[in-house]
Amino acid sequence: ARGDIARNKDARRAALPRPPRSHVRARRRSRRDAMTDPTESHGNLFPIFLLSLIQFFLVPITIFRVGGWLLGDGDKAARPAAAAPAVAPADASSEWGKAAAAHAARNKPTTSKRIKALFRGFNLYVSVAWAMSAALAVYIAYSAPPEHKVFDPYEILQLTPGADASAIKKAYRTLSLRYHPDKNPDPEAHEFFTGSITPAYKALTDENSRVNYEKYGHPDGKQPVKLGVALPAWMFGQDGTGPYVLMFLVAFGILLPMFFAVCAIQRMNKYGGDAGKVLRQTFQHFMMELRPNLALTKVPKMLSVAMEFINIPFKRDQEEGFRKLAVSTKSEYDSKDQKFMKRHPAILKAHMLMLAQACRKTNDVDASLQADLKTVMGLFPRLAEEALKITLAPVNQLGYSFMRPGLSILEFTQCVTQAVAPSARKPSDKPGQVADGLASLLTLPHVDERTAVNLTRKKVKSLADLLATPGPDARASALAAAGLSARQAADVEAHLRFVPSVKFLTATVETEGEADVVELDAVTCRVTLKMTRGANARAAEKDEDGKDESAAATASAWGRDEACGLIVRSRDDLPPLPFCTRCEREEGWWLAVTDPAANFILSCRRLTADVVAEAQQSPKGKQLELKFNVPTAGVYSLQVKLLSDYWIGVDASWGAKVKVLKRTNEVMEKRMAAAAAAVDEEKSAKAKARKARLAAAAGEGEGVGESGEIASESANAAGSASDSDDLSDLDSDDDSDDGLGRHGDDNYPSEETGTEESSDEEEDDAFFANGEKKPAAAAAKLPEAKPAAAVAAKSPEAKPAA
Repeated sequence: ARGDIARNKDARRAALPRPPRSHVRARRRSRRDAMTDPTESHGNLFPIFLLSLIQFFLVPITIFRVGGWLLGDGDKAARPAAAAPAVAPADASSEWGKAAAAHAARNKPTTSKRIKALFRGFNLYVSVAWAMSAALAVYIAYSAPPEHKVFDPYEILQLTPGADASAIKKAYRTLSLRYHPDKNPDPEAHEFFTGSITPAYKALTDENSRVNYEKYGHPDGKQPVKLGVALPAWMFGQDGTGPYVLMFLVAFGILLPMFFAVCAIQRMNKYGGDAGKVLRQTFQHFMMELRPNLALTKVPKMLSVAMEFINIPFKRDQEEGFRKLAVSTKSEYDSKDQKFMKRHPAILKAHMLMLAQACRKTNDVDASLQADLKTVMGLFPRLAEEALKITLAPVNQLGYSFMRPGLSILEFTQCVTQAVAPSARKPSDKPGQVADGLASLLTLPHVDERTAVNLTRKKVKSLADLLATPGPDARASALAAAGLSARQAADVEAHLRFVPSVKFLTATVETEGEADVVELDAVTCRVTLKMTRGANARAAEKDEDGKDESAAATASAWGRDEACGLIVRSRDDLPPLPFCTRCEREEGWWLAVTDPAANFILSCRRLTADVVAEAQQSPKGKQLELKFNVPTAGVYSLQVKLLSDYWIGVDASWGAKVKVLKRTNEVMEKRMAAAAAAVDEEKSAKAKARKARLAAAAGEGEGVGESGEIASESANAAGSASDSDDLSDLDSDDDSDDGLGRHGDDNYPSEETGTEESSDEEEDDAFFANGEKKPAAAAAKLPEAKPAAAVAAKSPEAKPAA
């Protein structure tokens, strides 16, 4: 019986009307918003905020990257570019041809390589950021919160807007019978009645509530604005997450920044250099190995002591491969030096690997040493650059550095880049120079020692001689006579398009504003540098120097890539290096003023790619300056050098003899007298220019008169004034005490410019007093002027002068 009663009760309850679900959900949401923190209602905006923050940085970066690719491709298409590294050589039979073919096969673009390039390096971070943005966009689209239900009493009472009072009461009575708690025990009905029906009836029947609803949209009047921070509620410690939020803030807001700061400080203490990628112990080792007369063969001995090389472990399975490598490069080091042979095994291994690269014997390196070879050659450009900076450090008060160590390091970087053995570069008879004739020929494709010797027998003793050979046919015949095939000669001709040719047009060493150079003077070396690339550009330069009939056409064509050769701005514009595939090398140029007799570099600077391109494109070359202090008195034979760390046999030099006088009182007095004479001459020139302007102004004033008689009268007065001695003295000498105000005196204050031209002999008060007295004295010496009435009678229309 009890079960029947319960079932009947549930059936009656189910038969009762239920309130609309939208009103119930809106009521629950409003109650929850009122009970909880206002930030919880805005937590769903956090994904939108995060997406906006990511896109704020991601969109400009993407546009910059894509625009750079597009503009870069367009720029490369507009100017000549290097042969693509994936282009195979015409002949792959020689050692160079095999290496070039293998290099082209490795760099051949494929679909997989393109896809990997999109997700490598910085592109990987961009791709991950776009993936996060897409995920956030999908989450926002599918998790958008329902719109907030606006309180509408007419909709709740199921009335049309503007209903009268009787209709409102009837609708309220009808809904009360259905949802009143006494009629309907359902909790949702009770909630709907008290939360929606009653406020709606009150809003439409009570006068104050109706006014509030019509004015503010709510019967209770103006509602407070809820503000949020677009962050989820759990970040404010709700639902028991307070301790975890605190731990998160401490870990990522305090401890993590401190960890990164400590790591940065430790890295700064551990690494040095411009890029901060060289161990500080390496600098100490380099300075210990530095010698004032460091030879070319000793450079690998200096570079191998880098701490980066010492940290490479020497494994037991590498002993046999190291022994074979030491035997193959035996001609490049002194094997009888017991002190050298007892060095750290890691140092010896790095030494032999660098020699293997320079001697084109990387294929002979044992498999156990290939990984170390890649590591050593990857570190070589960075370490060589830092070693060069150490050698260029000043060693005396004048700021000079040793010349021989710097030149040797540059020469060894050339050997490593072009894979030419250092022993192939023989020292020249001239101090500070190297005979690079045979070594420069070894940098050409398919040219070995035998072919280079055959070329020297054909009067092609250097790379410069081959560039100077007129016409590709003549060069092809010379190469064929040396033993190269037609395809190999074609590879050589393609390589010659990149080879630079440097020439100093002018070079002067002088003190600014002085005729002589005195010891301890700060002098300026000005050079005009002209560069071309390729055999055709070299021939055009030769025709212009010889003043041939086509010289004018060639000179006018300079500045275009067809005449001055290819423009090299980056590593991508250089030809491939088949024997130097394990290190990234860029073309570098150094301009230096050297004293070979004293083994000093007086001043030097590195040229940027833009300066080199301007020196190549400009018909008149590029003018550069170097400043330095001259040494003690004597005659010095200086050399201005342009050095490359990439090419062999292209360095240029210009000899300049400089006579330095002793700094004596007689010489300094002579300088002071010359400076005073220059100042006087400048003042005289200014005075003459001022007189010329005054004369021109006086001529214009005489021709502007409205009456010819007044003009004639003025001319007669000017003639009589010019006959007087006093007035002529005013115009003859600038230092005279006579003058007509500021027009006749150089020392009078200038009102046109707003400045005062005062002399050193007079103080300011005396100067201004003198300026006021001179016009009166000059007026007393002038001849008696005619009465103004007479002039007015002749010309009644003439206006009196001011």
